[in-house]
Amino acid sequence: MQLIEPCLSRQRLCPQFQAKSQTWRRLRLFTSLILAGFWGLSFSQPLVSPAVSTASTLTRQAVGQASPPDDSTRSVFNFKRAPWYGRSTPFAIYTGAGNYRDRIAQTIEIGKSFNVVDLGVAVGRSSLRPDTTLFVEGRVTMDVANYGVFASEMTIGAGKLFDTQGSLMLELSYTIFAQLAPRFGFGLTTGYYDFSNETLDSSKTFYGVYVRYGVQRTDTGGLLGIGRGRAHPGRSGRAGRGHGH
Repeated sequence: MQLIEPCLSRQRLCPQFQAKSQTWRRLRLFTSLILAGFWGLSFSQPLVSPAVSTASTLTRQAVGQASPPDDSTRSVFNFKRAPWYGRSTPFAIYTGAGNYRDRIAQTIEIGKSFNVVDLGVAVGRSSLRPDTTLFVEGRVTMDVANYGVFASEMTIGAGKLFDTQGSLMLELSYTIFAQLAPRFGFGLTTGYYDFSNETLDSSKTFYGVYVRYGVQRTDTGGLLGIGRGRAHPGRSGRAGRGHGH
């Protein structure tokens, strides 16, 4: 009897052990299927990536070809490639007392545009009198800010006044500019002329008007149609920019 009872107890426990064994086998099978799925995905991605990468590259190239270059802010400083511009101040008047012939100045400038900077040489006269009023000046003009068709500029210049003593001439001026046409604009200017030599020194404040002919600029200050562009969609009016200079 003692030998038979353990056997009977094992027989009674056998169905329970069998159920637990089946449960563990099912869990192991389910886990194996999940791991196999992740393993397959990890190996299948490299096979798909080259096709996706090639399609993405072709799409980027197509978009790049469809978008015309319009902004030169990323282009290289290139004197030969830089466009020419012309600027003229037909009327500028000094503040203070005196004869009007002694208070009116005129200039003509020509140079090249490099992104937001104009580099030019100006020739003019410091008054309307025919004697000893001619001057030559090198100028650097920077496009400081833009808003629609309007722009703000700052100019620094240095040159020589061909008077009897050959005075040094320095300029600091500011402008408000409006692009009235794709290559033509009009502006207001104010600033200072300083003349000095070994014996004399004078400073003159002036106000005037000027016109400019040159390549139009974008909102970022770059030149339209020069260099690698960044398009500005959604802009009404002229393409890419309302302002220029």
